[in-house]
Amino acid sequence: MADAKNLSIRELMIEVTARQSFIGTPTQVAEGIDTLVQEDAADGFILVPHVTPGGLDDFADRVVPLLQARGTFRTDYAGATLRDHLELPPPRRASAGNSARSGATG
Repeated sequence: MADAKNLSIRELMIEVTARQSFIGTPTQVAEGIDTLVQEDAADGFILVPHVTPGGLDDFADRVVPLLQARGTFRTDYAGATLRDHLELPPPRRASAGNSARSGATG
């Protein structure tokens, strides 16, 4: 495909991995994302750096606030860790006597 279309490696990656894309002003991008979320047509989005070579700063600074204002993107998290956010119990800690890594040989 790369040879047939004379694609660079970057262009090839975009061609074979591209899904829904949002192009436009921050407001247009936010509207497109919000529409899919409100229609239950999406449960998340993956932002890929090879498609946004300028980085994700503009998205974070200009689109995310618009999504937050619409209630589509959270403004805070339930806790300080992913485990807190997912409401998972704390990990079980092995006691010093039961730990395989404690170095004790019994």
